[in-house]
Amino acid sequence: MENLLKYQNLDNELFKIEQKLSSSPYRKKANELTTIAKKSQIRSTELEAEAEKVLADISDIKEKYAINKKKLDEMLGGKLEKMSMEELEKANALKGKIASNLNILEKLLQKAAENVNRILADFNKAKKTFDDARNQFAICKQKIDEETKALEPEKEKIRKQLEVLEKDVEPNLMAEYKKKRADNIFPVIVPLEGENFCGRCRMELPKVAISRLKEKGIITCEHCKRFIYKK
Repeated sequence: MENLLKYQNLDNELFKIEQKLSSSPYRKKANELTTIAKKSQIRSTELEAEAEKVLADISDIKEKYAINKKKLDEMLGGKLEKMSMEELEKANALKGKIASNLNILEKLLQKAAENVNRILADFNKAKKTFDDARNQFAICKQKIDEETKALEPEKEKIRKQLEVLEKDVEPNLMAEYKKKRADNIFPVIVPLEGENFCGRCRMELPKVAISRLKEKGIITCEHCKRFIYKK
């Protein structure tokens, strides 16, 4: 137990360095920029799909417009003098309907064109947001790399010292320690607080756990998963 505590005391120095790097404002900013970039990419994809639909609508409107325009031209080019009054009335009603359809289609076409312009503006905005985030991310990454490089010698020194101390710890216990450490559980080993409380999460331990602690000298907290030992 004493050897494992020595190991953890030194490991704590490494943990502080890791925390310093992970809490770097540049790393925090980089994470925020990554989120912004992802959102802008998602928005760009949505706009592309929306643009495809609008363009398809425009194609459909143009086709309908051409059909109605052709009908109108054919009607106006017909020989009205040969038509009866009834035929003239029907032709006039149909002409009015076609003209109304053309007017509606023109308005729809205008609205679709406005949608295209809006989508294009939104797409350019999303692209600019992505490009700005990418450029800022590159700067943050450079700063993160510089911070990491500056602290690497100290980290390597501690790692080598830990390798020496590791040899004096029971292998299975060391393996469990490393597993918990990899799961971001730190400190890994804490003392029993009072008669039956975990020294980290302060949760009360059952009597059977206290009995095992007295027997084996170390147990695992059921709540925070840390090793518990009795001083």
